[in-house]
Amino acid sequence: MIPIEHILLLSALLFIIGVLGVMLRRNVIVIFMSIELMLNAVNLSFVTFAKSLDSMTGVSLSFLS
Repeated sequence: MIPIEHILLLSALLFIIGVLGVMLRRNVIVIFMSIELMLNAVNLSFVTFAKSLDSMTGVSLSFLS
């Protein structure tokens, strides 16, 4: 089983890549893809916290977004 810290580190790394993509690129499509990457990183952290707390709230939030 993968430790929670590794998954959260991956989520933070994906979010940082998305922020850099929004700040450094001028192409609208690349900016939208970077925003989508940031949203996916947040969804990954929601699911990770939901799994660690044995709750379905994070999974339902990521399903709705």
